[in-house]
Amino acid sequence: MAELDACERELGIGLPAELRRLLLISNGTADFDAAGIYRPAAEFLTGGDRLLPAAEVVSAGRARAETAARFGEDLIGSWWHPQWVMFGEHISGCGVAIDQRPGPGLGAVGEFMKEGGTEFTTAASLGEYVAQLANAIENGTDILRWFADGCLRYRPYVDQDGRLTWRVIGGE
Repeated sequence: MAELDACERELGIGLPAELRRLLLISNGTADFDAAGIYRPAAEFLTGGDRLLPAAEVVSAGRARAETAARFGEDLIGSWWHPQWVMFGEHISGCGVAIDQRPGPGLGAVGEFMKEGGTEFTTAASLGEYVAQLANAIENGTDILRWFADGCLRYRPYVDQDGRLTWRVIGGE
């Protein structure tokens, strides 16, 4: 609880209640073990993203906000915004975020593309996003992720090492 309170103070915004609950259950996953070996099993979110621990939620958001500020105002609100909360990240630097700006998009989940921008078309809330993951895993169904230039289709599968991963099987 104290770590989540510190996370909110550092970010300067409140975490969505659903994310607080999720981080209280599982405070994220590490992408590298103590020996510095990459752990692909941590990538259980679509797109190969891993759930960030609270401390990394802060560092991920801060790093992107600093980059956006350094490169100009035109990146703020399209590439990154200080009121977006990165909660999942791929080793590439892309990931998933929650929009915490007041207004009709509050709580929406979006895909952050390091080389593109952020589009909040993934889910209306973190609860809806997790429900999509659970449904796909339980029923073997695809998840579509829409972007301005099309979509990606993710299909869950268990690899030969017994870890959950997501195949990109094409888009529309």
